[in-house]
Amino acid sequence: MGNRQAQEEEIDDNRFNAIQRGLLKIQSGFQVFRNQQDEKKIKKLDEIDRPKNATLCPEFYDMIAEEYRIQFDKKTVKKKFKRYPPFRLENGDIYEGCWIHGKKHGLGILLQQNGTIIQGEWQNDALLDGRIIYPNGDIQVGNQYTYANGIIFIGDDDYGIEKHPDGSIYTGEFHNGHKHGRGQFIYSDGSVYSGDFVEDLYSGYGELKYYNKIVYEGQWFNGQMHGLGKLKWPDGREYEGEFKYGLKNGPGKMKYSDKSEFHGIFENGLKVGKGRWIDSHQQLQEREIENGHMLDPQLKPPPPLQQQND
Repeated sequence: MGNRQAQEEEIDDNRFNAIQRGLLKIQSGFQVFRNQQDEKKIKKLDEIDRPKNATLCPEFYDMIAEEYRIQFDKKTVKKKFKRYPPFRLENGDIYEGCWIHGKKHGLGILLQQNGTIIQGEWQNDALLDGRIIYPNGDIQVGNQYTYANGIIFIGDDDYGIEKHPDGSIYTGEFHNGHKHGRGQFIYSDGSVYSGDFVEDLYSGYGELKYYNKIVYEGQWFNGQMHGLGKLKWPDGREYEGEFKYGLKNGPGKMKYSDKSEFHGIFENGLKVGKGRWIDSHQQLQEREIENGHMLDPQLKPPPPLQQQND
């Protein structure tokens, strides 16, 4: 009786194990089927999303500095975007990141053939938000450029603010990357120029207030006082007249702190020829000029020496 019961229990165990194996086989088959379906689905998605005519580029990680890489995780990659490993595109550029319908879309980083690195959020192959690192070290974030020489520019092609490492600041118009048009340059020493620029130089009309309180207002050319202008000193002196390449040159009027004045011709910054002198008592005199200085009319210069005949 006992042997028969043991045999029946053994048969039941065998049946149970067989059923378990059958269930596992069915589950395994179902898993294989599901994996196959997933692979087909992924393959189909890949055919839609992955870049066309692109090849995998694992050497990308050796070509780009660690500081410029992007951390891809659940926080940075949205579920609807599919992230792919680095691909070398048809034009030779290398891209790692998210794609949709064969276009860069979502978080990604692009290494161009010339060495430029573009990283950030993409939309339909265009950078939506991010930064560009140029081969020379310049960095662009939106409309802000940080140049390798330390200058920071904020603006567009026509107008912006340019900040220099020494604290100087330019605010005004630009053209083809140069200060061009109306603008103001504030120097680190406190000097301020407000006026016209042509290709980074004072040219046109403008006012320069020097740190030492000297003020020039008038015409400029290639960064120098040139043309009609007025130059004032803090002690009350004032020159008004023609300038040439930074020097008083041509007809002009010089006023002094004692209220006296000189009206005459200047050359290379010096008085020349004859001029009118109005003293502090408003008395008018004609004066001759020698070596830039006015001569007292009572002290005429000696006549030139005559050659003696042998």
